[in-house]
Amino acid sequence: MSEEEVKNKLLKGIEHLVCIAVVNSPRSVTLSGDRKIIDELQQTLSTFYPNVFKARLRIENAFHSYQMDRFDIEKEMLSSLKDIQRLPLKDSQQMFNLKCAGANLYSSVTDNKLSDQIPVDAHYWWSNVRQCVRFRDAMASIQQHDAPTVFLELSPHPVLATSIGECYQSTNSQPLILPTLKRKENEQITLLTSLAQLTTSSHVWQHYFQTRDILPMIDNEQLFDDFPLYSFDLSSCWYESKDSVITRLANRIASHPLLGVRQLTGQTNHKIQDTILFPAVAYLELVTPACHQLFLPSDNKRSSIVLKQIKFVKALGLSEHEVTEVFTQIVIPIREWFVYSRPQTSAGSDCMRPSGMARVNVVDSFIDPETLNQYSLREFTLHAYGHIEMDGVQQKLTTLLSTSATYNTRSTTDATSIYTHLSTRGYQYGPSFRNIQSLCGTTSTVIAQIQSKLDSIIDLSSYHLLHPTILDNFLQPLLVLLSGVDFTALSVSVHKFVATNRVNTSHSDVELRGKYHDAMFSLSQE
Repeated sequence: MSEEEVKNKLLKGIEHLVCIAVVNSPRSVTLSGDRKIIDELQQTLSTFYPNVFKARLRIENAFHSYQMDRFDIEKEMLSSLKDIQRLPLKDSQQMFNLKCAGANLYSSVTDNKLSDQIPVDAHYWWSNVRQCVRFRDAMASIQQHDAPTVFLELSPHPVLATSIGECYQSTNSQPLILPTLKRKENEQITLLTSLAQLTTSSHVWQHYFQTRDILPMIDNEQLFDDFPLYSFDLSSCWYESKDSVITRLANRIASHPLLGVRQLTGQTNHKIQDTILFPAVAYLELVTPACHQLFLPSDNKRSSIVLKQIKFVKALGLSEHEVTEVFTQIVIPIREWFVYSRPQTSAGSDCMRPSGMARVNVVDSFIDPETLNQYSLREFTLHAYGHIEMDGVQQKLTTLLSTSATYNTRSTTDATSIYTHLSTRGYQYGPSFRNIQSLCGTTSTVIAQIQSKLDSIIDLSSYHLLHPTILDNFLQPLLVLLSGVDFTALSVSVHKFVATNRVNTSHSDVELRGKYHDAMFSLSQE
């Protein structure tokens, strides 16, 4: 709406409560005044003028209105600015640049070009706070005297670009309007983009050199005469993202696919009840190589790592549209381990401190779990934990069943029927998690043959101690024992897990033998 429309349609009779604070363009104004009246005007516009754009400004004080007449604001401001000189400088030695001093200045206070006869003193700046901002009239004066073709807005965000364009709508020309900064956008890219659009003509550069002191042939020491004489603070202050810190400083050994900062795609095949779940056995594959790196020397091939009293607290649901960070924590003095997760977005877009951070602070923050939690807007979610034991020699594992034993086999099932049955129970395994070739068993005993498909998995599968797709298949036959039930069961605990040497599963079959001891429980999906 124009200034005249606002006065006649909105402010008639309430001019003492609400003022026109800014006239931005022939079709845009800003109102300032009593909060309650502003709310009523906003409702009136929504009801009777729904096509008129309106937006509420988030400010503490109603500038350019009668509210500025309160609390002796004028008296205090005039007193604070009383030493400002009234007229332009006459001494050329006090001027920043003689050629720049000759530039035309236009004021939205006087709505015209400033001259040597207009004092820019304390009263001028008080008028800038109290009176209406005549931006539209100042733009009309600029068009009349200089007729510029390019406008460069020096502000944290281009708030005047739209108004400048509207001021030119009644003319036959449209100027180039460029910003210097944009909110939440890269400052360097924004500034260089505007500079590139400014310098498309050689005349721009010629004018630039003519209005600047460009003296490349002088002694370089003269260029530093105005530098401060005090010593500089040489302490390091880095702007660095958390991911960059981990990559640069963390003690990472490139020997395992699940450890470190990586993106994994194979886990999408582990789907249960229409949710992609991080396999429970993958927690063991996270902790075991981490213990290898921390506790075992590289030449010790006979030591075993024993994980005991393993508890799976909460299932980790994954999404193809959101990155989830998984943190493996090994507490060395008490030999405990924990696996946490959090959405990557909860830590902020870049995890940077506004004032910068020293690298020593970053290292400390990842050692102290409590400080690490402060990076996140939400607390970390605990998924699994347990205890660690170390053995100097390999343990001899006792088999559950004799390989020569015979059983009263009630059924023999092929792979297709196995996974068809499991899918009805909510286990929607993808191809990489379908490794059972055959299965036979009774109501209490099951024997399964599992064949690895790791030949088709090229993503560093040989670095796994035992690939999660194989380890997860060790638990699948036990689910078949639960006949006549329709719920979905998840692993909640493992009594003992012993890891010795890396198992070569790239070209061999694995025969699983197990017993059912009424130790499985249903777990509802949260």
